[in-house]
Amino acid sequence: MFTTSPLKRLRQSSWMEAIPDTIDVPALSDRPNRAVPIERATVDDIEFALVALARQQSELYRLAGALGDVLKMARRQGACGADIAISAAVRDLEGGK
Repeated sequence: MFTTSPLKRLRQSSWMEAIPDTIDVPALSDRPNRAVPIERATVDDIEFALVALARQQSELYRLAGALGDVLKMARRQGACGADIAISAAVRDLEGGK
């Protein structure tokens, strides 16, 4: 007989401590998006939640890449501290100072 819940037992593993209490399942056909307690989530709920998270991850990756490019371009123009990064980056884009 177990004295702790299945979720608690999973969370006790060092690599699974991040299991959330709920997952966001996106809207599908006639079903609205919904938050599902992880202890009641089906395999399909987790699969659909992962698809939505992968989209968010891709958007964040593109955002981080774009901001990193702006920073590199601004630094190439000697921008630092309180300088406006976009202004420096556009100078870099247009090939001069």
